[in-house]
Amino acid sequence: MHMKKINKRTFCIVLLSLICIVLIVFYCSIIKHHVIKKQFSKSNVELSKNNEEDVFKIEKLIICSSANATDKSEENNLSDLTLYQYTDIAVYINNGNELTDKNTIKELYIDNIELSGNNNIGSKSLTYKKANEFGLKKEIKEPKDNNDIYFNVVHTNEESQNANYDEPTFFTDCSNPITLEYLNYGIKTNYKLNEDSKISFDGNILESAGISPLEIACKVKFKINIINNKNEKYSCPINFDIPLDDIYSGTTMKAKNTKSEKYVFFREY
Repeated sequence: MHMKKINKRTFCIVLLSLICIVLIVFYCSIIKHHVIKKQFSKSNVELSKNNEEDVFKIEKLIICSSANATDKSEENNLSDLTLYQYTDIAVYINNGNELTDKNTIKELYIDNIELSGNNNIGSKSLTYKKANEFGLKKEIKEPKDNNDIYFNVVHTNEESQNANYDEPTFFTDCSNPITLEYLNYGIKTNYKLNEDSKISFDGNILESAGISPLEIACKVKFKINIINNKNEKYSCPINFDIPLDDIYSGTTMKAKNTKSEKYVFFREY
């Protein structure tokens, strides 16, 4: 009888202890949820305040598309052509009229590069292209990897005169565009063209080789990142389909509408 009383008392103590533990865990969970919610709300308020002003936005997006070929035949008789399609991209940034530490560039880089096509035809890349070569054909050697693109930021006239424009270069006052080249190399290899053919080496050659725009369609995605001279970071994701609907006509130039909010740079910190 005495043992039963002890067991009953022990059971009650254990039960009460478990109830207390459950209540403590529940209470801590509520407090933690409240704290996280409060911190999240505070973070949203700060982000909202940071983005009340449009410091940087995409003013223009110019896209030039064409095609070309490299002749790998020993006699240069157009009997061994490797075809490629390229699209040059110029991104103009509007940073207002009066220059301050807030709307001038300290660092600029491009990351999150994604090139997604309907199939695996060719080798796709996105790289820097010199502004004075925009829209022009150039010698293609080997496709480059899709690494992040870091720009040398020019701050003075002296730096501008001494800059190496073969490397990614941008002016602190946003007075020059970001110029890039999308390349899909090797979309057709060992293609033979008759020497007396009147096909021009532009988008017209794709039609001659029987390559449809749908086969080489591609969506380009990347993010432009800016750090201004106040060490504030802004970013703007860019995405669009390579315009190929009239590529057979030769070389095409298009201007993309950039009036929507998605072309305004978002301040991250």
